[in-house]
Amino acid sequence: MDRKILDKIKKCLALAKSSEAHEAAAAMRQAQKLMARHGITSETLAISDVESHKAKAGAGKTPPTHVAMLANMVAAAFGAELVYSARPHGDRWVGAVEFYGLNGAAEVAGYAFAVLGRQLKRDRNAYLATLNKRLKRATKVRRGDLYAQAWVDAVARQVVPHQRSEAEDQAIAAYKAHRWETPLESRQARDNTKGMRSHDYDAWHQGRADGKKVSFHQGVTGSRQAAIGSDS
Repeated sequence: MDRKILDKIKKCLALAKSSEAHEAAAAMRQAQKLMARHGITSETLAISDVESHKAKAGAGKTPPTHVAMLANMVAAAFGAELVYSARPHGDRWVGAVEFYGLNGAAEVAGYAFAVLGRQLKRDRNAYLATLNKRLKRATKVRRGDLYAQAWVDAVARQVVPHQRSEAEDQAIAAYKAHRWETPLESRQARDNTKGMRSHDYDAWHQGRADGKKVSFHQGVTGSRQAAIGSDS
């Protein structure tokens, strides 16, 4: 799709809403003429408004539960959708979260995910450093992930999901159907917290306590005004 043509059509459609009847009619005729000439439909226009933004996940082929929780939380906060993908890199897999949405939602969600992801990693590592060094690796991973899940859960309690309009839902659905001809397979997150022990609950409580210190203000979608940071 030629971006200049699309922008010209959108400008005509905007003018078609003018209170001046003659101006509105002329603008609508011009928009229809351009759409017919270039084979552009209303669905094509809607799809062109959807933007995407990729953010590194810091995870492998299958993301751990806390990474999936974090991605879904910021997507909901800004009215975006997401898809997780991974590619081989040497002897390991590198994962990424791609957000897509309207009015800058994808970019701001990706920004929030990156900032919060770095803070979560820093806090999780600080918590792990307090554990007995003689603990088994599996125990450390389990407690670290419990901590991380509780941390995200605490931050998520500040979030009010963005309510998209019906037109926005339709545009995103059309984009998804156009980009992925076959339905996307749902990827099950990797849960490393199975087999919890009574001593593991301290990890959950500490994660909740630290997550409550994180400030998440959704700000204005379409800009990087999401104020994200620690109160400590």
